[in-house]
Amino acid sequence: MKERAVLIDIIDPSVSNSESELRLNELDSLVKTFGGVSVVRTMQRRSIPDYKTFVGTGKLREILEEYEGAKNLDLIILNNILKPRQIYNIEEFCVKHEIEKLEEQERFQVPKKIKVWDRVDLILKIFDKHAKTAEAKLQIELASIKHMGPRIFGMGMELSRQGGGIGTIGVGETNTERMKRALQKRTSYIENKISNYGDIQSRQRQARDKRNQKTIALAGYTNAGKSTLLKALTKKQEVYIADELFATLDSKIGELFIPSETYDLPGRTVLMADTIGFIQDLPPNLIKAFKTTLAEIVDADLILHVIDISDVNIHLKIKVVEDILDELLETRIKNNTAPKRIFVFNKFDRLSNINRAEQLKLVEELLTKYHEHAPQVLSALDKDSLPKLVTTIAEEL
Repeated sequence: MKERAVLIDIIDPSVSNSESELRLNELDSLVKTFGGVSVVRTMQRRSIPDYKTFVGTGKLREILEEYEGAKNLDLIILNNILKPRQIYNIEEFCVKHEIEKLEEQERFQVPKKIKVWDRVDLILKIFDKHAKTAEAKLQIELASIKHMGPRIFGMGMELSRQGGGIGTIGVGETNTERMKRALQKRTSYIENKISNYGDIQSRQRQARDKRNQKTIALAGYTNAGKSTLLKALTKKQEVYIADELFATLDSKIGELFIPSETYDLPGRTVLMADTIGFIQDLPPNLIKAFKTTLAEIVDADLILHVIDISDVNIHLKIKVVEDILDELLETRIKNNTAPKRIFVFNKFDRLSNINRAEQLKLVEELLTKYHEHAPQVLSALDKDSLPKLVTTIAEEL
């Protein structure tokens, strides 16, 4: 049975209605990718979140009473980043609310607990679901420790109690202090392992440079079709493709052959790397945790920014990706060595719901607006639309 979730978004009054709707729709998509179902979506505009519970006890009580609390709910997910104490306070409020509802003869029972997650908790759950390689699993564990700390052990605020008795270290040492030391030790171990992976990948990139083998990085909003495009261009078969967010966490590298007739030199092979998809308000800790994966973007000779042309929020999502790319490539931009970015408007086949005249108008607007990025319009599922992109890649390289 799918877990039933309440989605709550606390947004600043200055945020537009369209962007507010996008935020909630995206959170809904994240819940579906995780495997849950949202039973209610609610939004609250306030400049300053509640200090104790972020959302406020009045709103929490309203939701719990309307949906009969733990009877009909499994999860409360806030589309924000909360402090551990705020998560704990919401969980405690929900438990007390459930106890208040119990009949006197039921008071000895332990009420069902509603789990409370913030936006990063949910993304980490999805990452954990999709992680395949040892490196990706370590990256997720590192991000989890940095975000949740002791909460990853499901111990909540109990860790603040003092320890004692056999096996404890130091008189009066608290569980929190011991756990903090254990987490620091684990963090150092993971960072060293990830650093080793990074060193290996760095040497591989250096070897490619010596062979003058060019690398193209695929970047874009999650679920824009990067993996499908990689498979179509490189014929790489072991590429996981799914209509869900964050389907790809690991770098996948394939070989793209550029035939000689596309430019003056003999035919050659270039490498093409798929990377983790981006998302609005992607927390900095998650970007840092995947720095070895994202290094393919930082060191690329060319970047294909893959865009879902059928997305109603296309311009906003382009800006999200471009802002993240600017951040990742900050040093190269300052040194004037940043790679060119080609905008690839993918999923043209999904425009079948509008007539030909509207399709042409949309394409013309996109080609004009983003002309400096050598824009290409295609469908990765249509092999006949790919040769022009290959020619453009050859020209840029």
